[in-house]
Parts: sequence; structure tokens; C-alpha cells
Amino acid sequence: MSRPPGRGVPKWMVGGLVLGLAVIVAGIALSKKENPGPLDPRLGIADSAATRQLGLRQQVDHPVNESQQKAANSLDSEKAPFFSLKGTDGRTHTLAELNREKPLLIFFVEKECPCCLGAKYFVDKMADAYGEGLNTIGIINADGETAQTWVRATKPKFLVLQDPKQIVIRKYKAERGVYTTLIAPGGTIDKAYPGYGKEMLQDLGKRIARLAKLPEKRFTHAAAPDTMTSGCIFPDPNESTTP
Repeated sequence: MSRPPGRGVPKWMVGGLVLGLAVIVAGIALSKKENPGPLDPRLGIADSAATRQLGLRQQVDHPVNESQQKAANSLDSEKAPFFSLKGTDGRTHTLAELNREKPLLIFFVEKECPCCLGAKYFVDKMADAYGEGLNTIGIINADGETAQTWVRATKPKFLVLQDPKQIVIRKYKAERGVYTTLIAPGGTIDKAYPGYGKEMLQDLGKRIARLAKLPEKRFTHAAAPDTMTSGCIFPDPNESTTP
């Protein structure tokens, strides 16, 4: 039967459709805004005001490629390069001091890399999980106030050492921030990783447990990338940074 003249779709139905569309559009926009990348920098932020002072680069995804993986694999079972670096605690620390009796986990930090903030969250998890059985450090391409600001912004659960000229960073073939190296007690590289991901974290946990002679600790990797993801490239220390 035909609808009487002058009667269209009821107003309540039109209003409902408009509201529904608005919710969908807002949801799409929010999801884009709230999902900056596989290594979400918000995971590692402890002080937003200090974070703004870091001058972070734009968030860009950095999937690990075959060349990066091959370069990292070349370090496995090699003698760990010596280092002696000043920490943000004001003291100088050496490889021998940190690695004499315990495995050492080194997390390489590019000072303006947002991906490093996301990965730092997982480093904190490892440091917490294995406690006294593991020494954990970050090595950042900065010193002075910049390094201190990074520490204030992230409040890491590990010591941060300063390598502004990237001498140690290059010795360990850390092409980008987020690279991570696990060293066995006594100074042999057990495994070098060019990025972070769920499988990588599971493998790292197993290796730490074996080296520390501790039961493997279980914690959720739900926020980790599904595929291996790296950070921003370490620029020439004498040149300006580029994404």
C-alpha cells in the first residue's frame, strides 16, 4: 500500500541514522589517532612534559629487513666489544663491571626516536621479571641534559649510559634505535636483535632465563608488534637527524 502524501521517513529514524554515522566516523578517526604504530611510544612515557622537550621525530614504522637481520646475526657468539661509558647516574661503567657474573641486556636508544619509547616498555618488563639475575642498560646517542631529559621522560627501570659520538653504538652494529643485544656472563654475545616483536620477546626471555639460571618468567606480549619492528636510524653525530 502506498504511503500517504506528505509522510516521509520518521524523524526518529533519520536522527538515529545520523547519530550512528557520526559514531562510526568518530570511531575511525579516533582509531587512527590512537594507533600511532606497532611500537606505541605512549607505552614508555612517564612524564609528558619532559617527553615534549625531546623533540621526537614523526612516528614511522620500521619493519626489520633481511639485511638488518643478517648484520645482527653476525654478532652472535662473538666477543662483546669493550666499553667504558658515563651513566646518567654520574658514574663511569664498563662492560667487565656489568657482565662479570650476570647476563647483560643492552638496549640501544636513539634520542629522538618515538619507537624507542614503545620498546623501552618491554625492556622494563624484562628488567622487572629477572630482577637481580640480570643487568640491564640503555645506551643513548646523547649526553648531558638531553640524556637526563630522556630519563626523566621515561623513568626507565635500568641504567642509561651516554654515547653521544656513537662509538659503542657502532661497535655493536646498532644501525637503529631499539636494537638489543644480550651478552652472556664473561663477555660473549648470546644474541643480537635488530628490533622487537612477540616472537623476539619470547626468545629473549628464554635466553635470559638460561643464562641467569632462573625459571623462565611469563608476562604478556599483547602490546608487542606481530612482526619484528625496529626504530629510527642513528644519524651521523655531526649531522642533523632525519626520519
